[in-house]
Amino acid sequence: DISYQDYASKYSFSYVDGNGGGVNDGYDESWGPRLDAGLNLVQFDSNGQPAPWVSRPNNVRDFYQTGITQNHMVSIQSRSERATTRVSLSYRNQRGTVPETDQTRYSAQFNTQMTLNRYLSFDFAGNYTRTESDNLIAQGYRDNNPINSLVCWSGRQINMQSLKDNWDQKDENGDFTYYNWNQSYHVNPYFNVHMNQNSYSRDRVFGKTSLYFQPLDWLKFEGRVGFDYYNSETFEKYYYEFDDPDGAFYQTDMANTELNADFLATANKTWGDFNLTALLGANYRDAQYRTSQLGADALVLKVVYTISNKAGDAVTSMDHSHIRSNSVYGNFSLGWKNMLYLDASARTDWSSTIHDSFFYPAVSLSWIVSETFPALKENDVLSFWKLRGGLSQVGSATSAYRNSYYYYASSTQFNGTALMYKSYSQPNLDLKPEKVTSWELGTEVGLFDNRLHFDVAYYQKKTEDQILSVSTSNVVGFSSMLVNAGRIDNKGIEIQVVGDIFRNPHGFNWTATVNFSKDRSKIVDLYPGLDTYTTGWTWGVSSVAKVGDRWGDLRGVGFNRVTEEDVKAGTATKDQIGAIKVGSGGAPQTLSQQVIGNVTPDFLMSWRNDFSYKNLSFGGMLDMRVGGDIWSQSMSHTYGAGTAAYTVDGGLREREIIPGVDMMKQNDYVMMQDGKWVKDNIAVNAETWFEQMGVMEDYVFKGSFLKLRELYVTYNVPERILSKLKYIKRASVSVVANNVALLWVDSSNTLRLDPEAGGVSSDSRGVGFEQNSVPGSRSLGVKLNVTF
Repeated sequence: DISYQDYASKYSFSYVDGNGGGVNDGYDESWGPRLDAGLNLVQFDSNGQPAPWVSRPNNVRDFYQTGITQNHMVSIQSRSERATTRVSLSYRNQRGTVPETDQTRYSAQFNTQMTLNRYLSFDFAGNYTRTESDNLIAQGYRDNNPINSLVCWSGRQINMQSLKDNWDQKDENGDFTYYNWNQSYHVNPYFNVHMNQNSYSRDRVFGKTSLYFQPLDWLKFEGRVGFDYYNSETFEKYYYEFDDPDGAFYQTDMANTELNADFLATANKTWGDFNLTALLGANYRDAQYRTSQLGADALVLKVVYTISNKAGDAVTSMDHSHIRSNSVYGNFSLGWKNMLYLDASARTDWSSTIHDSFFYPAVSLSWIVSETFPALKENDVLSFWKLRGGLSQVGSATSAYRNSYYYYASSTQFNGTALMYKSYSQPNLDLKPEKVTSWELGTEVGLFDNRLHFDVAYYQKKTEDQILSVSTSNVVGFSSMLVNAGRIDNKGIEIQVVGDIFRNPHGFNWTATVNFSKDRSKIVDLYPGLDTYTTGWTWGVSSVAKVGDRWGDLRGVGFNRVTEEDVKAGTATKDQIGAIKVGSGGAPQTLSQQVIGNVTPDFLMSWRNDFSYKNLSFGGMLDMRVGGDIWSQSMSHTYGAGTAAYTVDGGLREREIIPGVDMMKQNDYVMMQDGKWVKDNIAVNAETWFEQMGVMEDYVFKGSFLKLRELYVTYNVPERILSKLKYIKRASVSVVANNVALLWVDSSNTLRLDPEAGGVSSDSRGVGFEQNSVPGSRSLGVKLNVTF
């Protein structure tokens, strides 16, 4: 016999110095001997001596810090008979919840409106913003993202204070020792945020100016120019990480410029029972984008982040985009007796990214029934009733250089000469714009002196001629080609209910607002011969559009379950449909490219309450989403690493796991390979199950949540007090909290992740995926407003 202490010391985790000298300290997982069982084991920070092997349940939380945000703004406004001018300056400083992360923003704004004479007027608005950060936390699955080694791959016994106190430990030569609990896969998260940093700066200037000529009271002409420019620089520097052991840096510069010039004519004319508001205009748009990168994958001397210090070839790249468009547009609104309104608009665009011009119109009609039949309001129940309907079409162009041939410059060279190659995507010379056609019916009803207000809308939308990149055989010279294809239909309902539960101008008031929305989509068509189109992908899981299904199916390796076909073949019974088939070795049978979820929520809902009593106002909002599946890389890795609480639920580590009883989500029945149905009696241990037998379907959770989104309290200083102060006209103080609490998530969300957090991509490609996301932050602030 051997004691559990001797067994754990000899065969389980045994740390010497964090450099791989122990039995299992080369593993970045948490499958070691039982914590809090009285064991004493050598650990990375115990100087080679046995120390208590205990859990540190807050070691992840201990890494984070309380973030602080300061906002300061001062504005001055001047008014005269002919001009109004306002100038404002603001400053914002943030300290992040992750150590060594920050952001600072400086802003200036200038606005002026000026009447030159009876016919001419002028306005100008200009803004400048400077944003700076010494370090922004890295995202995604890279070594410089501390969330990787902090949450996913780690151990619950790690003493974070030791890592914090010794991250900058050096040897006798002055070199970093890279002090860490594990040296095989990750660096100390504190070393990461101090030495592998991502600085960022951006300057943005935007504004517009207009000159107005009004020859008649009902007719006005406007010439308008708008400009938006920003230049940003990111500087990534890596002293050491496993991806860049010799150091690295990458400096990326990006600039965007957009110029818009418009000429508009507006008219507002009333005659008799009719009122006409009309607009005719033309627009010129010029949008340019450029980016360049300079860097090195290795350095001669670490901490010298210059191109002259590079080891090997420099990392260089350049890209640009230039788009121009011209447009003419117009709209009018014709009203009759303040009860019937007809609105119509039309626009034609000529874009450099599309071969031909494209035209898209819209028309809507609204009828205020309560004005047509005033007798409906005589019973003091109905206050307002409006019916509306509309039909619209919107066209959109695409990004630059997709309708013509062009060449790339390769990053490699031949004898010092650049190599050029043609785009692997075949352009479409006859590319058409994407087109969205929609119609909507709605009604608004006000009851009881409009204390109860309903707004209900039903819509249908058809999206056609989407610009898709379709894979082709390389024998044609291209790996893909651009086509106009695909049709997606959407339909949905939106409801808003507003109620003044208490209404007293001199006392207590309570207004409640409920919003509800539900949308359903269907892929009607893609491209001839194409049944499924991939829209996003990560870690072997893809989001796809499949003809006949909803948009946003998640596909990946799923369990092989009993189906109707098995019942028809006589190998199963109806009550076994949905059961997971398990092989004789105990592992569940799987199938690739199964639908394992769908990203579309069942519905969205919010409930806002606003209260006021004299000079005090307060309120908040609850926000809810039901449905919408998310595939989680954090779940995948924390399950495999044994760091998730789910891996110890029900005492899983203290006994053998029977997959069909413990882990399967449908029922207890499984099918052996010989076709015989039995209760599953093949047992495995927890580490084997979670490391080897989990499939992508295991890591999908429902994105449902209930959040306390906002709370606020505001006190307006009474006029009787302000009247005693010579220079202050208005003053108020507010306490505001945002993203206050995640009150509820679906039980499938075992890590209690914020379903609104992402980490794969900020556009539609990232919908439905979670990857090492930084936890959402609750903010609590005090705001003081003073008007002089």
